[in-house]
Amino acid sequence: MLMTKFKILIIALILPLFAFTLHKYYISLVKVEYKTENKSVQITMRIFIDDLQETINKVYEANIELGVSNEVKEVNTLILKYIKDNFHVKINTILQPYQYIGKEYENDVVFLYLELTNVENIESIEIKDSMLMDIYPDQKNIVKLQINEIKKTFLLTVNKDKDLLKLN
Repeated sequence: MLMTKFKILIIALILPLFAFTLHKYYISLVKVEYKTENKSVQITMRIFIDDLQETINKVYEANIELGVSNEVKEVNTLILKYIKDNFHVKINTILQPYQYIGKEYENDVVFLYLELTNVENIESIEIKDSMLMDIYPDQKNIVKLQINEIKKTFLLTVNKDKDLLKLN
């Protein structure tokens, strides 16, 4: 009888631990920073490699693998296409083109770098970020802005995938 109670106690203590390890959170972080000295907006995205890989493979019916030594050449093209389809920046109500600078891998995260150039003055900035939301409806994209002396954070979800910061 004592052994049965002990087994039940062990199961009761261990089972909740499995529930926490099996649940996956879908979060990305985007840093948007205005550099007045070069009149540019620098954007750094941090995304889990497996989430981006699975999304690109499903959306574009591809079969790529990210972060491997023999990464295929089309990876950057597909990443840029996906970014352009899902990430938009409007400055002073005008949609801005950006340059894809490149990517870096660190552990299980890919860092994606973008830049907007020739940005003279920012009165308002709107960020639309629906990255990964087409595959993961629980995806949350955190966007941290630093424009001049103003710092603001947006939490973007499938129900609200854009937000606006007015500086005036």
